[in-house]
Amino acid sequence: MKTCYLSAAMLALCAAGAYGQGKDPLTGLPVIPAAETIFQGKSLGFKPSELPASAVCKGKMKGEFYALSHMNVKDNNEKVSTAVAWYAAHLSGFNKIQGYGYGKSQTAFYNPGGTMVVLITGNPGKTGEDTGVYGIAYQRYDPGLSEKTTASLTHSKIVCQ
Repeated sequence: MKTCYLSAAMLALCAAGAYGQGKDPLTGLPVIPAAETIFQGKSLGFKPSELPASAVCKGKMKGEFYALSHMNVKDNNEKVSTAVAWYAAHLSGFNKIQGYGYGKSQTAFYNPGGTMVVLITGNPGKTGEDTGVYGIAYQRYDPGLSEKTTASLTHSKIVCQ
């Protein structure tokens, strides 16, 4: 009987922990806890802004954006290095590429098919500076982007290939 109670308690704790982790509604990928929307001390969950649908090369893009520099998020002082480390640990099987464009650091995590991209943008700063996170975009492409095109998302000029 003790085993039954212990199992039930562990299941409840695991379910509560999983509930606390946000998932992006468009991609189903995990969202960093710092992006949780907080208003008057209460959690409203994860509330992305929808990006306008657009085309990148031959891929049609749908996307969502989490503004981490906004005052109503759990942690609006999240450092780029911390966010990159978190996504590296939570996006198993994704590739990572880093770049710098328009005065901001850009780190992209993308799946092998190029159909899903998570793009972390830093606040303005110098190359190599560990600034705060400006925002995180979750993007879905149909068809997927080539590796070279995905890499170009982290720079100021898109390369179609």
